[in-house]
Amino acid sequence: MKAEKAAPETDREPNAPHPRETFSFFGHEQEERALSDALQSGRMHHAWLLAGAKGLGKATLAYRFARAALGAERIGPRPLDVDPQDTVARRVGALSHPDLFVLRRGLNERGKPRREITVDDARELGHFFSLAPSEGGMRVAIIDAVDDLNRNAANAILKTLEEPPARSVLLLVCHAPGAILPTIRSRCRRLALRPQPDAIVRAALGGGDDALVALAKGRPGRAIAYAAQGVDARFADVRSAQAALRRGEAGAMLAALYDKMGGEPFEKLAAVLELAGEWTRAVGVEEGGEAWAEAWSALETLRAEAEGLDMDPRHALARAVGVLDRAVAVRR
Repeated sequence: MKAEKAAPETDREPNAPHPRETFSFFGHEQEERALSDALQSGRMHHAWLLAGAKGLGKATLAYRFARAALGAERIGPRPLDVDPQDTVARRVGALSHPDLFVLRRGLNERGKPRREITVDDARELGHFFSLAPSEGGMRVAIIDAVDDLNRNAANAILKTLEEPPARSVLLLVCHAPGAILPTIRSRCRRLALRPQPDAIVRAALGGGDDALVALAKGRPGRAIAYAAQGVDARFADVRSAQAALRRGEAGAMLAALYDKMGGEPFEKLAAVLELAGEWTRAVGVEEGGEAWAEAWSALETLRAEAEGLDMDPRHALARAVGVLDRAVAVRR
């Protein structure tokens, strides 16, 4: 009998370990210490906004805190290190701990990730916090990411933020703090994670080539995600990619990258379009003018459309190539 395929997790990078399964953590010592000190002091703020670019380790830090707050045995040199074999840690990893709640994008009727967190999903957070802790300790909720809340869902979590229950902590992973509701920001203690030195990114990778480290721009999680999907020096070298775009070779480059990557088709497409956007932005910064800026904007729009409409990846890639070819034609 053929095993049933597991449903995709909307907060997991393709082929990479999920943040809740990750026990190593690189950089951000001061930010981790701030969470640990607040937990140990007994004066824990009820809501924390973990802010910073995608791939810095915000979700990994949130799960590190959750394991410690829910009682996992502390071991190791860092303040939130716990024993991976501890019962609490294992239950957090399996999402089976009754005092942990994770709010993330669900799946649509086709089994593909929704583009946003809906109000019905957000209301489950209020229900979770209306209950007493099952095991007599704390309750921890993680929103990954608050950027994904639609307007109604964002309003739905405000009541929890305004009237926080006792012995409860809400961690909001946020990629772009300026874009979320000010009423949410104002009710959270902000903890900003910043890009890390290349040496830390390389350590997180366990080595890695210089091109991949440079492409990650100080974000260890991005470097790990790129490597997990098969992005190597050929595609990570921004200079080489820029040169190919300028020569009008976008079609061959994007097709080769898509074929090399691992993961589901929609995951591969999203990653290819993200990298194409990085390359396009780099060309635009060097050359100036509107053509490349417009191309970058069109790629971002295409990425959102492809995910929301379940677009055929090859069709989406052809559209992306058209966008880049038009930018080259205007430049010439």
